[in-house]
Amino acid sequence: MGRWLMWLAAAVLMAGFPAEAAPVRSGGKVDLVPHKATYDLRLGQLRSGGDVVGAKGSMVMETAKSCAGWTLKHRFRLTLINNEGNRIETISNFSSFESLDGLTYRFTSRTTRNGAVTEDIQGNAGVAKMGGAGHADFTRPKGTRFDLPKGTIFPTEHVVQLITGARRGQRRVFKVIFDGQGKDGALEVNAFISGYLAQAPAKWAKNTLTNRPSWLLRLAFFPVASSKAAPQHEAGLRMFDNGIADEFEWDWGGFTVEGTLTSLEALPRPKC
Repeated sequence: MGRWLMWLAAAVLMAGFPAEAAPVRSGGKVDLVPHKATYDLRLGQLRSGGDVVGAKGSMVMETAKSCAGWTLKHRFRLTLINNEGNRIETISNFSSFESLDGLTYRFTSRTTRNGAVTEDIQGNAGVAKMGGAGHADFTRPKGTRFDLPKGTIFPTEHVVQLITGARRGQRRVFKVIFDGQGKDGALEVNAFISGYLAQAPAKWAKNTLTNRPSWLLRLAFFPVASSKAAPQHEAGLRMFDNGIADEFEWDWGGFTVEGTLTSLEALPRPKC
């Protein structure tokens, strides 16, 4: 459950948004903003056959830029309650570094469940060139290695390509991503884009970070090596054209977890 959309990873929260595709827009170069965002997590939908009856937690994401690349820090705490009244607390800490050219990537991830470590991962990855193949090597667990197929990109580049596609009016952006959040290797992430909004909703219109165009995204995640037709998990979110997301939903099949932005601040830009 550490993977978010990652990616801010199937139902979109914002009912009532227009469902047209994003209009064709040139928009220029994508300008991601370094920022720190805090989200409140809560139970969304319950479906028959699931045993989760409650969920509550919080998540903090920091996206920082240096002269060499982008650093992402992601921390969340989520408590699930099952139908027998048992509480399961998951705490996840993840950090990564992605070079500005999108060719190299480092990652560290640690997850505990009710205090016991369930995942402890560290490693690095790289591709020979954009659009080329590469590999990921883990130092924890030692000796784990994945080949990355041609076209694999890393998370920050993925966000850039999602926004680029949305500006061009594309309805679908399908990519192969490696994020290091788990031992699955690369994932196929199918993004469906709709609900273009030229200006921010009223509650964000006074914030310069969010008084911007945005789109609704629906993401489906498939392990590259899997032949299953159903995704591993899904997510829905609204993303502004600077990479900030204000609301999202993780879909884990039997239940969903909703996230709402509660605080947002810009982080310094590097002077290179």
